[in-house]
Amino acid sequence: MVRPPAASGVTPWTSWAQSIVNGAVGDYLHARQNGLGITMALYHHDRPLPLHPQAILEAYPHPTTRLCVLVHGLGCNEGIWTYRDPARPTEATSYGAALQADPGYTPLFVRYNSGLAIAENGRQLAALLAALVEAYPLPVTEIILIGHSMGGLVIRCACHYAAQHQAPWVGQVRRVFYLGSPHDGAPLALLSHIAAEVLVAVPNPITKLIGDIFNLRSQGIKDLRGAPLVDAHGHPDAEAPAPQQVAPWLMTARHYLIVGALGDDPQHLATILLGDGLVLAPRMPTTPPDGVGPDPIVRERIACFPRTDHLRLARDPAVCQQIRRWCADEEGVPDGG
Repeated sequence: MVRPPAASGVTPWTSWAQSIVNGAVGDYLHARQNGLGITMALYHHDRPLPLHPQAILEAYPHPTTRLCVLVHGLGCNEGIWTYRDPARPTEATSYGAALQADPGYTPLFVRYNSGLAIAENGRQLAALLAALVEAYPLPVTEIILIGHSMGGLVIRCACHYAAQHQAPWVGQVRRVFYLGSPHDGAPLALLSHIAAEVLVAVPNPITKLIGDIFNLRSQGIKDLRGAPLVDAHGHPDAEAPAPQQVAPWLMTARHYLIVGALGDDPQHLATILLGDGLVLAPRMPTTPPDGVGPDPIVRERIACFPRTDHLRLARDPAVCQQIRRWCADEEGVPDGG
């Protein structure tokens, strides 16, 4: 069995440094075509995976028709999924490796410039998955998507754009897992925006300068202030920008929320106020129990993990087991169930 990139070793510090810089000022790097800017791609062993059948077969000699695509969050890369294998403490593993072993998904890891607008990364991910399915050496029968933090919002936008353009791959998406994704916005991002607005408004050159420095943060960070927004009708026009809407949920897939809590009690005031340290627990669903409606989340598809901070959600054996359990429990359930 070939291990996915995140399970094959430690991601070099140079890749981490580049990912952090992209998260902070990635839109600036992209606009100036700076070589430090990351181009979205699937990565294998810290290198972009060329999307043609032979390259995929070399990376995955025993591919399956079921794909698992993992998308990291702000300032990260595919190395965020790596953790020590509880069964073999001297070896590393990942959610992708576990899902490859059972129930048999072929794991693919996305690396991208997380400083770009979330909607733009959603467009790029939609195109990347279309290219993947076209180049894949076998017919793809099922896709599951796993997004950590911002990655979940990028996935949500990608599914919207793919559905808009009737991309074949989106019809194969059966499940989407959101790990600490701020669907209603991240409080720290909102607070930094408010602080910048106040500092710029104060009629003092020093506070204005500090406010301007605050505003140098990337568009990706700014987009975390609220729910993910997408163009309502295709691409924006140079003369008249397209109207925006909150990214809709992909109604043909099942959606699962995994959240963390810093304390032991998910109902404790500290947990309610702080969540996993960066993202608050989501509001409870108000839709019917079958998940039909604009917010297709049912209580049975929400899991909260005590004493689990935001980053650990991407590399925790218990979280991985919950994902595998959900996949196993709903095998054979009709689409949209």
